[in-house]
Amino acid sequence: MSWKLALLDEVSKVLPDAPLKGSDIRVELPTASYALPAGEKLGPLTFAFDVSARGFVEGYDAPADVDAAGVVGEAPGDAKEQLAPALVHGGDQAWLKYGVEARVKAEVGFPLPYVALAANGDVRVLLADYHRHTQDTNARAALKQDAPNLRLPLLTSSLDTLGVGDAFAFQARGELSVTATLDWTDVYTSNLQTLTKLLSASTLLSFEAKAGATVSAKVKVVDDYAVIFSRPAPGQVRVQVKKVVAREAGVTASLHVEASLTDPAAVVTQVEKVLEGLLSVPLSRFESLMTKLEAHTLSDAETKVLRLILDRLGFGELEANTTALRTQWEKLRTDVRARIQALAESKFELGFRYEYLRLREQTTLLSTVCTDAQARALHPLLVSGRMDGAMQRMQAEGLALEQCLLKEVNKESKAWGFSLKLGKWALGGNDTRELTQVVQRNSLEKEAPQRISFLGVRSYSGALLTPYMHWTADFKADMAEFRKSPVVADFDLGLYLLLAHDARKLSDNDLRQAVDEAIIWGALDDAEEEEVLQRIRDASGGKEVETRVELKLDNRTLRDVIDHAADPDAPSAFARALARALPWYGVPCRDRPAVRESVYAALWKAYLEQNWSAADAARTAAANLKNNPLVGHFAYSEGQLGNGMLTFAEVIQKNPGTVSKWRDLRAGLLDLRNSEQRSASVFKDAFKALSQSWAQSFHLKATGAFFLELAARGGNGLATVERTFTVTVPGTGASIVFSKSRA
Repeated sequence: MSWKLALLDEVSKVLPDAPLKGSDIRVELPTASYALPAGEKLGPLTFAFDVSARGFVEGYDAPADVDAAGVVGEAPGDAKEQLAPALVHGGDQAWLKYGVEARVKAEVGFPLPYVALAANGDVRVLLADYHRHTQDTNARAALKQDAPNLRLPLLTSSLDTLGVGDAFAFQARGELSVTATLDWTDVYTSNLQTLTKLLSASTLLSFEAKAGATVSAKVKVVDDYAVIFSRPAPGQVRVQVKKVVAREAGVTASLHVEASLTDPAAVVTQVEKVLEGLLSVPLSRFESLMTKLEAHTLSDAETKVLRLILDRLGFGELEANTTALRTQWEKLRTDVRARIQALAESKFELGFRYEYLRLREQTTLLSTVCTDAQARALHPLLVSGRMDGAMQRMQAEGLALEQCLLKEVNKESKAWGFSLKLGKWALGGNDTRELTQVVQRNSLEKEAPQRISFLGVRSYSGALLTPYMHWTADFKADMAEFRKSPVVADFDLGLYLLLAHDARKLSDNDLRQAVDEAIIWGALDDAEEEEVLQRIRDASGGKEVETRVELKLDNRTLRDVIDHAADPDAPSAFARALARALPWYGVPCRDRPAVRESVYAALWKAYLEQNWSAADAARTAAANLKNNPLVGHFAYSEGQLGNGMLTFAEVIQKNPGTVSKWRDLRAGLLDLRNSEQRSASVFKDAFKALSQSWAQSFHLKATGAFFLELAARGGNGLATVERTFTVTVPGTGASIVFSKSRA
């Protein structure tokens, strides 16, 4: 079955009586000019064509002719970075595109895989057929040649008449989905406060993630997409799925992403480890103490242990009421399971949303070349919106994917920061800095509302002094909804900072340095250093260890930081942060961040005001610290300027431009603060200014500490700040996650 153009003599008059080359063909067809089948069944779906169906003809013979569906287009500048469209301009090729809309209905009880475009609830899809001609072909002659038998993209049989260089496409608004699999340790770096909130304030939470444990989820997003079938050569069919612009204005209010675990039972394996982290003792030990409490057989020593546990959980007042305590404990077990599942699904949802908002219009989500038989099997799955089924079929057939942004995210991906797979770009190379802007529009209108996303990344792989170290800053600004003229206030902001050390055998000093970094960013407290060190030694058994400390600020908290950057004492706060960020060293004035702050903050404040040379900094430090009892003989070392990264002056020497970078950092924050009603172009200069403080690990550490102090002053406090310290022993696969409950 096909559709046909009728009244050819009348229709052809609206096309130029000239070659396709140079012709600008954009023709709306009146309903009387084409003949359509009454309806077409595809499983439980019925596609109906009625008098309200809109048809059109468009022509493409040069790159200036833009195809909104992205089926016809230019060859990419770099084929390795970007996939070519299905039909590529070149030679003497030209195409006529015939399009028509169809209404879709589903059988009772079967959910429609598409979403209504119109306010009246009608669900419509766009069907388009592309016919290739030579550029010297007369436009009216080409129309008369194509008109009798136009292909209907709904029909699998249309593949039989698909000629080389031809294509047909099906465009709808519907659900796209992907199955993702992540390591649980990556999941725990997001929304972990949902677990730490179960503890009393300022209580350490640490638990071991099961070696090799993963979690999978199906992530769904509703958007406009096109399914395209083209024939690049005899016996071959290229199948593509593309993200496209909506055909009508106002059809998308906001991006909706939903994730659900494919195997909720996977949560069960995590509950015991998390409960032991909350309790700080093995689960069997706690159950034994509870049983003895109920039997009134606790010893004095056991009573003390149980009381400590109950105080951690905020259950202290229930000790005398064992029935209520048992009820509360069972409720906590259930609550923990629900929270773990929620934080896992949240990780998938937020990560997928973050990446999807940064896909440009006409991005190819999926592309493969297959045989006719394989294409016939894929066609009904893709046209009916069953993307998952199509992906499974491709995998079963062993099809090679030219590109696949819907592919499974596996546990090898580094799902750090806001992304599902940040590691693919943020931890490579020596020093990278980029700000990427993506603009999405909700219709083809020239002044259509926009949804803009910015991704600003600064990453560095250490060398020479720190060959095993990596650090990354990930700044995001994106919009949930479309806006006619977006301003800064319309954006959701976020910042993620990472300090990571590759796997290697750590000396005691190296290990203390890693733990010290976690304390600087508040994932731990000074008082917990020895406990954490012993926990790591026990878990590693002398094997190689890798560590990472992460800090994430959400929109509300980052806006608090931006607001308080204007505080008069902001320079003093940054000086305190610089002091805390000084490298750990085994002397009384340098072995704890809080002590470093008390000893060195005044020096850093003076340095920010006077911008000393390294030599002047050495002399000044020695003179000012010589009578400080915490410094003692180390004051002499402070007066020596070597080539290391130990003393106050050496840190200044190895991290040049600290004063100018501080000024840029504050200027960038103030620019954002004062630009709430200005256009999004502000982000470009703000990111450039902010990122200066992320080029060296020392400055990154200090920036994180500074932001934490400013965040604590805001109405949200530190309760929503994500801070985790993760230690992994690659030899055993074991990982320990540390975090703190904060008010």
